[in-house]
Amino acid sequence: MSTISQIYTSYGEALTFSRNKYSDLYHARARNARDFYHAFFHKLVVPLASRFTDPAARRHIHRYIERFFGTDRIDFVAVDGTSKKVPFQDFIVFFACAYGAKGQVSLTNEPPTIHYQKWSLEKDVSMVTYIPVPFAEFADVADQDRRETFLVSDSDRVDLSNIDTRIMELAEIYLAYNVATSSALESPRLIMIDRSPSSVLADVALQPEDVLLVDYPYDRRRLTVDDVRVALAHPFNPSLGIPTLKKFRQYWALIAEFHRQRTQAINLAEFASQRGKSVTDLDSAITYLLDNKAFARREDRDGVPWLIINVDVRASWAYVVSLFEHICYRLFIEKDQTALLYEAPDEQGVPRLRWMSPDDIRFLIAVGIRALIEECWKRNILLTGVIKDSASRYLTRNYLGVMKLLGEQGYPELNDLDVRSLPWTDRIFLELLPVTNEDLMAPWATVEFDSTYMTLHAEETPEGRPAIAGVKQFIVAPERLFARSLAQFFLKRDKPSPLTGHVIFIDRLVFPDWDTDALNRIAIETPQLGCIQPLCYSGYDDMNIGQLVNMYLLNVLTRNHFPEVIGYPDPLHKADWGAKSVGERAGKMIASSVYSFRAQPLSRTFRDIRDSFRR
Repeated sequence: MSTISQIYTSYGEALTFSRNKYSDLYHARARNARDFYHAFFHKLVVPLASRFTDPAARRHIHRYIERFFGTDRIDFVAVDGTSKKVPFQDFIVFFACAYGAKGQVSLTNEPPTIHYQKWSLEKDVSMVTYIPVPFAEFADVADQDRRETFLVSDSDRVDLSNIDTRIMELAEIYLAYNVATSSALESPRLIMIDRSPSSVLADVALQPEDVLLVDYPYDRRRLTVDDVRVALAHPFNPSLGIPTLKKFRQYWALIAEFHRQRTQAINLAEFASQRGKSVTDLDSAITYLLDNKAFARREDRDGVPWLIINVDVRASWAYVVSLFEHICYRLFIEKDQTALLYEAPDEQGVPRLRWMSPDDIRFLIAVGIRALIEECWKRNILLTGVIKDSASRYLTRNYLGVMKLLGEQGYPELNDLDVRSLPWTDRIFLELLPVTNEDLMAPWATVEFDSTYMTLHAEETPEGRPAIAGVKQFIVAPERLFARSLAQFFLKRDKPSPLTGHVIFIDRLVFPDWDTDALNRIAIETPQLGCIQPLCYSGYDDMNIGQLVNMYLLNVLTRNHFPEVIGYPDPLHKADWGAKSVGERAGKMIASSVYSFRAQPLSRTFRDIRDSFRR
């Protein structure tokens, strides 16, 4: 046998060995998943097919929808985006866009009908920007916290830059915010975005002192760190108790109280008493605010402690939102790339114009997602994120792990189960359920769980005891904001093996009208976390109007007309088409920009010249 034959043969044997090993492991975990489903997990699966096909049950759902939205014609917008980066010899072009597919669901017909609508000519439905950055200034748009990689090639540096995806996120958030804040006649009742809003919110978590945009000039003054501190404390919703008084960033609740009372002085004793706390319990929050002497001070009035701040929190929030709108309008509507340029001191302290970095864009996204959430609460707009693929285990690992440790508050029966290794991700585990349960029909979903379980989890202490903790023991994502679930919208059983669509992830914004009763069912209290009371729906028989309405509308919008996206809402696929169409046209335009440099021989690299001569 020749050397080449030996190489091919040995590789084939190694590939067969690995494939068989994976198959054995997959089947073993599938059996574990079947046993776990029958022993416990079936209680967390919400069957919806019978409710959505029964006329009487549908009428009840229609009444819930009409009561919440005030109409039986539900206008919707689906938002998706695309991005790319095209490097040339002397500069790189970053491109990003977001596109919105618009339509209406009419509940007056049986079954409900969908009509897609064209945007008016004066309405810009595609948020597009293209930013040519010279390589001489490329360091501005590279990640600021990335360590030295000792790369000598500009193309390698381009591969590590993610500002194009950041700008795409900003475009999507701004498009959603733009349609949500349009006139009452034009604003949609349902906004769907092709990403997880709760994950976006967690991803753009920043320390106010680390925001480089501080001192950005706008509207006859400059952005201050106090403005940033107020902005990042949002969103506020007193009916949902947001923000809460957990220990991590507890000062957000104090800033929210100034906002609620429309004042710059609050009685700390009264504030603490109303929430079942003492002033001592607020020490960490008070200390943080007092450390910023320009922001707050403490006074004793007749022996009663008061906290006084030097900032009008309502005016400050309005200013930051206006700044976000101003930059995004210039960038995406006017196509003015100079919106991403601002003056800042360099390493030697000399002022110069620099491009916004990924962290600067993160701050704008942080403001935009918060403003979008508050606008949706104000106008009763259902904000829903639909995520196609994820390797997360927030349900089977984080949520169930915490609920197991909560005893009677959670799922005490898990203590008596021998739960063996489950499939690697929540999605893979749940896609096995239609095979495990032959009576399961689509659509179905898991119970909703609080998005704070992205960070809240069970772990083992150094002493070997189980405990509930956040990241680094105390860092947790905001609770009571989004309800997360997994769902399947297509399942056909006319053959021996069921034909199914993928399980998808759904994030739904929490609303006081629907979810108030689910907010105070469990309490998680530890010295590091303080007291956390996440949203909790315990099982399939726990009435959840918000999930029922959201799943019904998504099911209506999932027509399965496109074979490549079976079991996925059609409007989001149309939005993806729109974004990619705009991206393809922009890509051709960007590629043509090389012609303007052909008159300069040095613009071609040694490799380009060599490869242009064919032999």
